[in-house]
Amino acid sequence: MPDKSTPKKKKPQPKWLKITFLILKIIRVPVLAVLAVYIGLWIGYTKLGQQPASEIFHMSTWRHLYDLVFAN
Repeated sequence: MPDKSTPKKKKPQPKWLKITFLILKIIRVPVLAVLAVYIGLWIGYTKLGQQPASEIFHMSTWRHLYDLVFAN
C-alpha cells in the first residue's frame, strides 16, 4: 500500500504549452471586452433600434451617430 504522505509528482509541461496558456491568459480580457461591446451594439442597434444588423459595421452609421452626439 503506497504511503499517502508522499506528494504526487506532476509531469512537466512542454515549454510551448506554457507559452500558449500564458498568451491565452493575457488576451482573454481584451477578447471578452470586444465581445461584450459587439453584443451590446447588436442588442441596442438591432433589437431596440429596429435596424439591420449589417449596419453596425458601416462607417456612415458611426459618423451619423457622432454628428448627433456632438452637434452644436
